[in-house]
Amino acid sequence: MTNQKMIAGGQEGICPKCHNKMSIVAPQHYDCPHCQQHYLEQYICPICQQSAQMVKGCGAINYICPTDGLISSSKVIFQYLSE
Repeated sequence: MTNQKMIAGGQEGICPKCHNKMSIVAPQHYDCPHCQQHYLEQYICPICQQSAQMVKGCGAINYICPTDGLISSSKVIFQYLSE
């Protein structure tokens, strides 16, 4: 069963089940030490609700939606899917 919960920007790395801080184990892979869950992080466009992509460059992290273009990191939706 897949547990899905959307968490707005600013809450990156917060467990959707117990709301505690998770540990990053690999890019886009998190473990929650409190509830023993493993999650895959996805980035969602706040406008069209479609998957976005992280782009790193020159010390900055940006998100790009194929439909809506550049997304502010403060507006991107972090979605955590249990693995």
